[in-house]
Amino acid sequence: MIYRLIFFIFIQTTLFYGADINNTITTGNQEFYTKLEKNLDQNQTKDILNLQQTLLSKLKELSKNYREKNISIALPSNQQEYEDTFRSYLDESINKSKYHNQLLENQQNLILMRNQIKEDSKVDLTKELFYAFYNKSIDRLKKQILETKKHLDIYQNSLIHSIPNITFDIEENQKKLKNIDKSIQDIKEKEKILKLKIEQSKLINNEKNLKKLQDKIEEIRAKKQQLFRQKLKFNFLLFSQSLQNKDKKTFTYKQNMVNFIEKHHEAQYVLVKDDLKKLFRNMEKEILGTIKTFEGESSEEIKVQLLKVWDIVNQPLFFINKTPLSIFKLFIALFIFVIGFFVAKFYKHYIKNISSHSKSITESTQTLLANLGHYFIFLITLFIVLNVLGIDLSSIALVAGALSVGIGFGLQNIISNFVSGIILMLERSVKIGDYIEIDEDTRGLVTDIKMRSITVNTNSNIDITIPNQSLIENQVINWSMNDRIKRFEIPFGVAYGTSPQKVIEVVLKAVENTNSKNILKTKDRYTRVVMTEMGDSSVNFELFVWITGKDIFSPKRTTSKFLIVIYEALYENNIEIPFPQQDIHIRSIDSEITTILGKK
Repeated sequence: MIYRLIFFIFIQTTLFYGADINNTITTGNQEFYTKLEKNLDQNQTKDILNLQQTLLSKLKELSKNYREKNISIALPSNQQEYEDTFRSYLDESINKSKYHNQLLENQQNLILMRNQIKEDSKVDLTKELFYAFYNKSIDRLKKQILETKKHLDIYQNSLIHSIPNITFDIEENQKKLKNIDKSIQDIKEKEKILKLKIEQSKLINNEKNLKKLQDKIEEIRAKKQQLFRQKLKFNFLLFSQSLQNKDKKTFTYKQNMVNFIEKHHEAQYVLVKDDLKKLFRNMEKEILGTIKTFEGESSEEIKVQLLKVWDIVNQPLFFINKTPLSIFKLFIALFIFVIGFFVAKFYKHYIKNISSHSKSITESTQTLLANLGHYFIFLITLFIVLNVLGIDLSSIALVAGALSVGIGFGLQNIISNFVSGIILMLERSVKIGDYIEIDEDTRGLVTDIKMRSITVNTNSNIDITIPNQSLIENQVINWSMNDRIKRFEIPFGVAYGTSPQKVIEVVLKAVENTNSKNILKTKDRYTRVVMTEMGDSSVNFELFVWITGKDIFSPKRTTSKFLIVIYEALYENNIEIPFPQQDIHIRSIDSEITTILGKK
C-alpha cells in the first residue's frame, strides 16, 4: 500500500511541476522493484508492459550485492603455466576493455535519457526505469573494471616474479611463430578469395550462396583472431626470454608486439594495448632497472618515430602510369637534380678556367665544350631522376609520341630552334666572339650561344636575342668567321681638273704616315686607292685598306678615322673637294623676257 502511495505522489508531483528524475526509482532495491512490478498499469499496451517488466527484472538483478571474484594463483614453474598466466592476463584485459566500452555507452545513454525526461511535460515510467537501469549498470561496470584491474595486477606480479625460474624453449617457440605467420598469410589469401566471391554473388543476386560465403568469412576471421592471439603469445615468450637474459633485443620484441596489436587487434579491444604496454614496462623496470628501461625505451622510441617518418615519406602521393610517387622519391629526385645542376655549373666553370690558362683553346671552342657538356650532364641527370622515381624509361617512347604531336601543334618553333642551336655549335659557322651582321640595322658581337637562341651585343651596348632558326634559314654576314681581317672601302671624290695619280699618291702617303698597327700589309693584302667613276660633280675614288684586330668591330669609327686622314691630306695638298654643280643651257626664251632684260 505504501508503494502505491509513493508512486501516486510521484505522478502527481511530476505532472504539476514538470517531469524530473525520480531518485526513489533510481536508488531502489530488490524489494522496491518487486512491489513496483506488481503495481504496474495492466491497462497499458502489452509491448510497454513487457518492456517495463523486463527493465524491473534487470534492475532487481543489478540491485543485488556485487561479489568480487578473488583469485589466488601460484607462481608459474614452467613455460606452459607461464603461457596460461599470460593468456589469463590477456583475457582479463579484454574484459576490462569491454566493460570500459559498455561504461561509455551507458553514460551516453544516461545523459540522453535524462534530457528526454526533463523535456517531457508528464511522467513516463518507462523512461524512468531506463534511467535507473543505465545508472545501476554504470555502478556495476565501475566495480567490474576495478575488479579486473586488481586481477591484472595479480597476473602481472606472477609473470614478473616467475621469469627467473622459467626455462623457455626458444627454438620451438620461434618455429611455432614461423608456422603461425605462414598460417596467417594463408588465411589472408583465403579471405581475399572469399571477398571476391562475395562480390560476384552480389552482382548476380545469389542470396543463398552469399549467406554461405559470409558464414565462411566469419569463420575465417575467427580463426585469424585466434592465430593473432597465438602469435602475440609466442612473441611474448621471446620477449620474456630476452628479458630473462637481459638482452638488448628486449625493447625490439616489445615494440614489435605493440605494433602488432595496433595493426591487427579488434577496434573494440583498443585499450588492451595500454594494459600490455604497462605490463611490458613494469616487467622491464623490475628486471632491468629503471635507468636501463628508460634508455632502452628512449632508443626504441626514436626508432619508432623514425620508422613512422619513413612510412609517411614513403606513402604514395600520386601515381604516374601506375607508378607510385612518394615524398621520399620526390626529395631524392630533387636532390639528384640539384646535384646535377651544380655539377654542370662546376663543369662550365672548370672549362672556362682551363681555357683562360691555355692559348690553344679559343673562346668559341670553350663555349662549345661548355654548352655541350652542360646539356649532356643535364640529360644524364634527367635519366637518373626518372629511374629514381621508378618511371620506366621504355615509356619515354610514349612521351616522345606525345611530344611529336605537341611539336606538330605548337612546339615546332621551339624544337626547330633547339636543333638549329645544335647545328650551330657543331658547324661553328657562328661562334662566341664573332662579329656578325643580320641586316643593315642589326650587327654586333656574339656574346653567347644557347640551345634556343644567340645573344648579339651591338656597338651601342644593346643585347639582341636572335632565334637560332633564323641564323640557319637566312643569310648571315660573319665579319670574323675565320680571322679578324676586313677590307674597308672608303669612298671620296675630288674636283675635275685634278690629276688622278696625284690624288692616289697623296692619299696612300697619308695612310702610310698614320703608323696604325691595325693596318695590314702583305703580298696579297695591302692598301690601295682606285678611281671608281667620273661623276656629275666629281671624280670618285675609293680607299681600300685592310684592317686587323678589334677595329673591324667598330666600322663607323674606323671609317671616320680614315675619312679624316683623306680630308686632311687633300686639304694640305690644295686638292679641291667639290660640291654638286650643274650647267644650264637655254635653247629658247620668251621675247618679253628679252625685252625686260634689255631695258635693264
